[in-house]
Amino acid sequence: MNTMSSFLSGTRNNFVIKLFKDGVLSIKLVLIGALGVLLLVAGGVFDYQSSKLPATVTEIPKQAPTVSRNYEEALEAKMANLLSQVHGAGTVSVSITLEGGGAVEHAKNVVKEVKTIQERDTGGGTRTTTETKESEQILVSKENGADRPVMVRDYKPVIKGVLVVAEGGADSTVKANLTRAVETGLGVPSYKITVLPHRK
Repeated sequence: MNTMSSFLSGTRNNFVIKLFKDGVLSIKLVLIGALGVLLLVAGGVFDYQSSKLPATVTEIPKQAPTVSRNYEEALEAKMANLLSQVHGAGTVSVSITLEGGGAVEHAKNVVKEVKTIQERDTGGGTRTTTETKESEQILVSKENGADRPVMVRDYKPVIKGVLVVAEGGADSTVKANLTRAVETGLGVPSYKITVLPHRK
């Protein structure tokens, strides 16, 4: 068995030496091949390590409940003030229920890169490869020394229901006027509005 392995190793060595002497292989070609294999192995190792690293997440402080509550209170005060001016309404209290907390759309810097590669083979055929890369970054502006995201649009929370308690709420005409006023003022359908009289 040793003679067979020594024969094969000797044949392999002679074959490689013959390729070098005939000019089929050159030192440069072997070095380039080795460098390519080394880069492939190194690239795989670094890719594997970078996928293991935890992603850094920047959290934006959640202020939605506070903002929606302030928005809700401002709407309630505004509607109470307006509805108390309706003839026969008297003192009015308003409670508004919001659905969700609304949303904010921020300005983004979108970079889209399209790369087209056209290759031709020796048989006359062509192959076209298109690579598309897209990245987004939220735009920020400096306000009082702090970075703040640039806001494009602010979506207000949807109104789920409105409760109106008025002194004149027992009168059907006043009740209808208050309901119409809320419908118009807030854009809420009448089935989401309840008008009740004040307790005496």
